[in-house]
Amino acid sequence: MLFKNLKRVIINLLLLCTTQLFAQLDEGIEDELVDYQYWIDYNVNINIKNNFSLYGDTGFRIISPYIWTRYYIRPAVRYTHKLKAKSKKALEIIYHFGIGTFFTNYNDIPNHLEIRPFRGVQLRWPNFKYISFSHYARLEQQIDYFNNNWDFGLRARYMLAGTFEFYKTRDNFIDQIYIPFSVELFWNLDKSQAFNDVVRITPGIGYIANPKWRFELSLSYHRRKFELEDEFNTNDIVFRLRVFQNLN
Repeated sequence: MLFKNLKRVIINLLLLCTTQLFAQLDEGIEDELVDYQYWIDYNVNINIKNNFSLYGDTGFRIISPYIWTRYYIRPAVRYTHKLKAKSKKALEIIYHFGIGTFFTNYNDIPNHLEIRPFRGVQLRWPNFKYISFSHYARLEQQIDYFNNNWDFGLRARYMLAGTFEFYKTRDNFIDQIYIPFSVELFWNLDKSQAFNDVVRITPGIGYIANPKWRFELSLSYHRRKFELEDEFNTNDIVFRLRVFQNLN
């Protein structure tokens, strides 16, 4: 009973903090551009031998006011190295390699194709009973084809993410409600017209139905610019639905 009441209090506080955050952002950006985006993606994972796994995501994104629709697919491979630790949640270092392909269908301007080879390293630490954190640094090339021209760039990303977990047992299996949250920063290392975001702040809520399926809803704030020469004066509020499937 105590844990159930605590869970309700934490969820209500998170919802209140999220509401206040976006209310303050809305007040602070009255003179700037504000867009709303809607993202839906399907994520798949296949575990293979020797701590390797294949994973990836595919989906689409739209913007309001409606200017474009973006489709993408991003297959990747990762290797997980678990270090010895006294806790059941051992320290993990994960290496990522993959490539993303993004196609943006515009209303009034030529369409845009972007290819993003990437590699990254992720550290899952520190980990506690109900909350865990991870640090993910990623480097990605940006190969763009837009308006009959090829453009090449390089971008670095760093994401601090965390998960707050709730557990309960029902009918001999575990239902898990969890609260994911993250802050991601971006740096443009080499000129590319595809570079836009500078920061993303993302709280959400997730649900694990069984070992194979889980779902996430999130509401995030993105600070970005449309072109390299512009100032960072565009703000996106992004609603996202993510579906995860573990195939083994």
